[in-house]
Amino acid sequence: SKWYQRRVRKVIDMLVNNFVLSQNPNAKKGGLIGVAAAAIALGKDIGLFVSEIVPPVLKSFVDVDCRVRYFGCESMYNIAKVGRASMLLFFKEIFDGVSKLICDPDTHVKNGAELLDRLVKDIVTESNIFDVDLFVTLVRERIYTNNDNVRQYLVSWIQLLCSVPDIDLVSHLPMLLDGLFIILGDQKDEIRAMTQQVLNDFLMEINRKSVGTNFKAMIVVLLGHSKSANSSTQLIALVWILRFLELDGANLTFYSAGILNAVLPCLSDQYSKTDIFETAARTKDKLLSLLTETPGTLENMDITDMLSVLLAHVVPSTIYKDSTGREFTSPSQISVTTKIAVLQWVRTLHSHVPNKINSEHEDIFPAVIRTVSDPCDGVVVLSIQLLAAMCMQNSDQDKTNFENFLRSLIAKFKNDEKLLDRRCSFIIQTLCAHVDSEKVFCTLARLLVDENDIVFTALIVQYLSWILLTSPNLAPLRDTLKSQRNNPKLGKKGSTDGRAVFSTLYTTWCHDPVSTIALCMIAHSYQHASDVIHALGSYEMTEMTLTGLDKLVQLLESPVFSALRLELVQPDTNPELFRSLAGILMLLPQSEAFTLLRNRLECVGVVRAAERTSQPSSDLVDDKTLKEMLQHFNQVQTQHALKNLKLSETQSQNQQ
Repeated sequence: SKWYQRRVRKVIDMLVNNFVLSQNPNAKKGGLIGVAAAAIALGKDIGLFVSEIVPPVLKSFVDVDCRVRYFGCESMYNIAKVGRASMLLFFKEIFDGVSKLICDPDTHVKNGAELLDRLVKDIVTESNIFDVDLFVTLVRERIYTNNDNVRQYLVSWIQLLCSVPDIDLVSHLPMLLDGLFIILGDQKDEIRAMTQQVLNDFLMEINRKSVGTNFKAMIVVLLGHSKSANSSTQLIALVWILRFLELDGANLTFYSAGILNAVLPCLSDQYSKTDIFETAARTKDKLLSLLTETPGTLENMDITDMLSVLLAHVVPSTIYKDSTGREFTSPSQISVTTKIAVLQWVRTLHSHVPNKINSEHEDIFPAVIRTVSDPCDGVVVLSIQLLAAMCMQNSDQDKTNFENFLRSLIAKFKNDEKLLDRRCSFIIQTLCAHVDSEKVFCTLARLLVDENDIVFTALIVQYLSWILLTSPNLAPLRDTLKSQRNNPKLGKKGSTDGRAVFSTLYTTWCHDPVSTIALCMIAHSYQHASDVIHALGSYEMTEMTLTGLDKLVQLLESPVFSALRLELVQPDTNPELFRSLAGILMLLPQSEAFTLLRNRLECVGVVRAAERTSQPSSDLVDDKTLKEMLQHFNQVQTQHALKNLKLSETQSQNQQ
């Protein structure tokens, strides 16, 4: 009745005003005990008076006297034990108060707060009117704290509500996820274990009920924590990203650049044989399958940022820009595994959207060309495969790209003699395995014509000549040069292609006389080979030339020149071949190579054969052109002779 309520409120007001709100600590403690006793006496009727009872008790939570704070916890516990669901009216204030009391320096107060907290949790789990939105707001306001006690308090509440079937906390997870991942890096094992369990529970719930989950909002958070210095945090973030791609990948391809930026660094050697490496690799593969297997995905998306991230993980310490103009620098060290993954990605993208990749050639080409000099064979092969694929069409742009690629390659060889010595053969042979060898060699020859450093030109020609003569991949090019003669289908003058290739290579090969001789021999241009050899006698023989002749003699015993050796048994048909070999013999000092060649020639009587009347030339080109070519050879060799003379004079002056 109203009379009853007035009487009760009068008693409560007396207890509150005269005792609970008193300045005397002992009076406060007595008042708190009295209020709790009144609440217990009210029993089920307490719901009518919680507005008068609870607020004064809450004020005691911040009292300066630790005993008053303790009595406040005890009083609130007894009130809540009776009030149960009616206490939720003050859940915000109680939650806030307890979050402070659990950090209290007084052990008794802290224990009392923990006891009250457990009771409030029981009340919440048995209630069907709990305000989840309010709870999330309260947690969000406190989740970035550095206090271990508060962190544990918040995580325990999240863990509790996540286990309640009737409470949907997953829909609010985007507001909590960032804070939880921060807490995951706490120094205390207990807190980390609790937080990890909460995240596992959330992920299990998402697996069961993915419909309606805001994956986009959460993946942004996950991408940030996937680069955490804490390996546990990093791994869990990657696991979540992978699972999100499996659950809703088609709607997450917009974040491809960010995902790649997260997983590519995890493929480095420091993570090898770890769960981080495995998860990152699976995530990378899953994303690629989503992009390539979902119709229209790549065609309808802007891949600029994705390419920027990929290229930033193939060349170290390089500045790149995304589509917004924001600059970022690639890592100072990039593992082989990461480089291979990047190149495979770009190669796959090119196979699906070649026009889009080719349109970015200004960014792709410089980056990939730099990897051609990588010490890892796998990286070099993938780089060349990608560059070759981007130059396979016959458009003017593709031709320009290919020339720029080879021009850059020449520059690399010029600036790094060790690279030329150790990797030239592998790089060129790999390139010829994916691009027509004739195209490669002829383009290189044309580009080297414009090279100002004739010493470097002579050096690289030696390497190219040796590759041409020995590489299995270049058999088609050798066939182009040598199959013209005695081929009924092509005629004795040889094919137009054969003559063009020979002439193109010859112009550049003239920088190295031994390479010129070898080119003439492989092309069966024996008369011109003889002319070049005799012209060579007019110049001072350098150590490089003598060493080259020695190697050529050794090479004449290889399978490449088996047809040439068989022609020696037909001296009447091939007198110029005998003259050429005899000329080489006379240029050589008496050495192992000299003996080897002399023995070979003595088997067929070289002197007698050389005296025979020459037969009509079987060269690929006519006599007039041969004279012009010989004149060009002499001009080039004169340049080298003058260069050597200047070098000798300079060395002499320096010695003086």
